[in-house]
Amino acid sequence: MADYGSTDRVRRSAAQQYIEPARSRGETIVKINSGTFGKALVKHKVLPPNRFPIICNALRSNKFQKDNQVTLLDVQGPPSGKSSTVTYVYRIEPIRSSEKAHGGDDNFFMRMRGILKRSYKKLGGAESFHNSEREGWDR
Repeated sequence: MADYGSTDRVRRSAAQQYIEPARSRGETIVKINSGTFGKALVKHKVLPPNRFPIICNALRSNKFQKDNQVTLLDVQGPPSGKSSTVTYVYRIEPIRSSEKAHGGDDNFFMRMRGILKRSYKKLGGAESFHNSEREGWDR
C-alpha cells in the first residue's frame, strides 16, 4: 500500500493493531478508542502527540472501512467526534473472495498454484522450457 501521508499511516496501523488480530481471532466486533490508539501511534513514532482530528478522520473514513472490510456501527464520544475520548465500534465483515487475492487470504499461495500451466504448455512444457533456458545460460 502506498503511503500518502499520516492519514494512511494511521489507517494502516489501525488495521494492523486492531482489525487483523480481531479477524484472526474470529471476532465480529472491534472497538478502537482514539486516545489509546493515539498513545500507541506516538509510542511507535507514527504521529506526533495530540493529532486526534487526523486519527478520528482516518478511523471514520470510508476508505478505512472498505480496505479492511468493516462497517462502522457506532461512534461513542463527544459531539465533535474528534478527541481522545472517542471510541469507534466496527463490525468485521467476512472477507469477500474477490479481495482475498490482495492479501486477505492465508491460502493465497495455494490458489496461485498452476497459474503458469497454460503459458508453459505454449512453450512446450515446463521441463523443456527450463532446459532450453539452462542451455542458453552462458551464451
